[in-house]
Amino acid sequence: MENRKKYLTIGLGTLFLLSQSLSKQENLKQESIFKIPNNPIYVAQNSIEVINQERKIPQIVDVGVAKEENIRKSVKKAIELCGGMNFIKPGDTVLIKPNVNSNDPYPGTTNPEVLAEVIEMVKEKGAKRIIVADSSGIPWPNTLKNMEATGILKVAQRAGVEVYALDNMEWIWVKPEGLKYWDRGFRIPKIVKEVDHIINVAVVKTHSIADFTMSLKNFVGFIHRQDRVIMHSSRYLKEMIGELNIAFSPSLNILDASKVFVRGGPAKGEERELGMVIASTDRIACDITGLSLLKLLGTTQEIQNKNMWEHPQIKRAIELGIGINNPDLINLKTSNVDREKLLLRIK
Repeated sequence: MENRKKYLTIGLGTLFLLSQSLSKQENLKQESIFKIPNNPIYVAQNSIEVINQERKIPQIVDVGVAKEENIRKSVKKAIELCGGMNFIKPGDTVLIKPNVNSNDPYPGTTNPEVLAEVIEMVKEKGAKRIIVADSSGIPWPNTLKNMEATGILKVAQRAGVEVYALDNMEWIWVKPEGLKYWDRGFRIPKIVKEVDHIINVAVVKTHSIADFTMSLKNFVGFIHRQDRVIMHSSRYLKEMIGELNIAFSPSLNILDASKVFVRGGPAKGEERELGMVIASTDRIACDITGLSLLKLLGTTQEIQNKNMWEHPQIKRAIELGIGINNPDLINLKTSNVDREKLLLRIK
């Protein structure tokens, strides 16, 4: 019965994505500045880039969790607690990846004020070029319109940085070593290979199909929409989320918990307003801390009383060496947050 329920959920999720996408195609033709490329699913094997990069997992990773008098100060403090942005050198190109999955306000998407502070901090480090980029989910195909609706575009334009809706940009096939569930690999934006650093700015929220979406799942926005259809059609969707992260090496991960979904998601759900931010160089550490925060608030049965180190997203990412593999490697640093309560749920 449990398996039948699982497959039904995935099947309904896929049908929802496809039906929503088809129903909005007419509007897209009228409104979109960009065109979604109709790239073929099958390509010659010799055009696929094989990624084979050595991953060195640190023994201890710092995780900053902050709640200051306003959300911008929370962003700044959380980043400082986890080591800051000293990885950025003058002249670097930095790509900031917010969550613009839909046209819904935060926590359906990244809080524009969180993005504004991240941009400001990157500027202070002397980056030569700053890019804000994403590709929205299948039911919301016009990313630029979604950026405008959520305030992301306004913040980026006001800061004078580049903004890319990836819908019509160049994509490249990659097939990282160690893949088990992506038979042919998948496509990522070419621009990812042309920057010095990626800063991953996700949201803390539950997800009706994947159970949760945080720093690992935020990179679904960096794979081609046709590949997302394949992923949402699979019984191994959660493992595939873990696997696609092999293609990306963010220098910093930030979880926007200004507001969170404790149920529902990814676009709409039951909200809690927290004014908090989580930051770390390690995606596993970030997501485990975000999940612990949801447990503190009271959340879904898929998360509340479960060992999230065994969740397919987390477990598969650990197997591939994407992040730390046990709670003892998390050095939790907090500001105006109950550290001990979080630690109890991290373990």
